[in-house]
Parts: sequence; C-alpha cells; structure tokens
Amino acid sequence: MLQTLRERGQGRRESGGFLLGRSVEGRRYVTDFIAYDDIDPNALQGIIVFDASKLDALWAHLEREGLEVVADVHTHPGGYRQSGTDQAHPMIPRRGHLAMIVPNFADRDYRPGEIGLYEYQGRDGWRDHSALGPTFLRLEWIS
Repeated sequence: MLQTLRERGQGRRESGGFLLGRSVEGRRYVTDFIAYDDIDPNALQGIIVFDASKLDALWAHLEREGLEVVADVHTHPGGYRQSGTDQAHPMIPRRGHLAMIVPNFADRDYRPGEIGLYEYQGRDGWRDHSALGPTFLRLEWIS
C-alpha cells in the first residue's frame, strides 16, 4: 500500500485510498486496498479532491466482495498532523471511522507511531490516537 501511495504521489502530491476488510468484535482486519484515483481518476490534484459521486463503484465492489471500508489513508508533504481540510471533510463521515496520514508523501515504509491515526467522532470532531502507535494499530500478516 505504501509503495502504491509513493508511486501515485510521485513525491510531489498527496495520494491516498481506502483500506477494505471486515470489522470483527471491535477489531478491523484489512484485506484489500483501493486507491482514490482508481475510483476518481481526477482525485490527485496536489491535494486530494475527491468526487463523492464516483463512490458508486466502491460501494458495488464492497457489496460484491462482502467487505467494508475499515479506514482511509492519505499522504502529506511534511508531518502527519490533520489539516483543517482533513478535519472538516472526512472521507467517510461516520462515527468511528479511522483516518490515517502518512508523512513525507510515503517516501519510505512507516510503522505505527510514525503515522497519524485519527478516529472520527461525528459532531465531536476527531480523536487523535497517533501517540498510541503500536498499542492502537497492529500490523501483521494473516494467512
């Protein structure tokens, strides 16, 4: 996924996508990834400008595969703090949605503790879990 973000952003623009999988007993399991520009070819314009009317293709894919959006991820040119735009425009405006931000246009592989982890709280804004790093987000291969 990080390699895809690196390639799509070309070291000069933000890129991102949706992490797909299933939620089971409060845990999110990612099994697939789809880049924003695979859904909306015009999404990567320096910053991400996503046409939500293009989400029909994503919803159809999720229904066909029996998956759900478990998080979204995008890159920033510098650090991993949320911008005002990120805060005002969640990709999935649903309480509990997780947004991840990878710094430096994903110029290398990053681990939990080096990325932004933000949980959408609806009208209450966002909860920042970034400092929790690996205690909040665990990466592992499941076979």
